Amino acid sequence: MNIKLKLSISVIGVCCFGLSCKHKTAFETLTVVHYNSDIAPIISGNCTFSGCHGDSAFVKFKLPDYDAVMKYCEVQANSPEKSKLYNVINTFNDDKFMPKKPYSQLTEKQMQLIYVWIGQGAKNN
Repeated sequence: MNIKLKLSISVIGVCCFGLSCKHKTAFETLTVVHYNSDIAPIISGNCTFSGCHGDSAFVKFKLPDYDAVMKYCEVQANSPEKSKLYNVINTFNDDKFMPKKPYSQLTEKQMQLIYVWIGQGAKNN
């Protein structure tokens, strides 16, 4: 099995399990995820390189800071499943999946950090 498929199956399993429960994830009981030290490096290292969301010639949008991530990635604080940022890194649809090939997908840990950060309110901390 390729790594993208394995990761997608793992994440879907966790999400399905979470959605099947009557209780929401208790984000407040998890270690606090910080934008500046945890999320910004993920965005910088995986999204803002040449030809993508860091390139001045890129016509869609750039992701240089927290405000741009919140706006263009349509982050819905406290709702990872409703946030475009989480959905584009966690989809089976190759047309919507980010980052695009040939770039490497995010690791499971990076995806989890983004999920928890959004669930904890997507704070600029």
